[in-house]
Amino acid sequence: MKHLLTIAAIVGICAGSARAAEPLNTVCPISGKPANPAITSTYTKSVAVCCNRCKTQFNASPKAYLSNIVAAITGQCPLSKKKADPSITVSYSRPVAFADAASKAAFDAAPDKHIKNVRQ
Repeated sequence: MKHLLTIAAIVGICAGSARAAEPLNTVCPISGKPANPAITSTYTKSVAVCCNRCKTQFNASPKAYLSNIVAAITGQCPLSKKKADPSITVSYSRPVAFADAASKAAFDAAPDKHIKNVRQ
């Protein structure tokens, strides 16, 4: 019985952390219509940074650096603008909801172009 309670507690903690993920947007970034949470895509962008300090800084507040990540120049740290170290990377990932399949397709074709339009 103790083991079942322990397992139930672990499952509850894991489920709670899954709910802690950033919520989907409520407005479609392409059409401006209400977003349908059943039509989604995941925006992911990974870039190299120059040092672990920049990596820590990014990881503390990834949304604050989204525009830096989207506009990142290959070989340059998007935070410090120094030469990037390819062995040190950061990734920004966010689920995005759309009003319809055509909007999702337009986003998927050019995600860096449209990610700045994603609002709650």
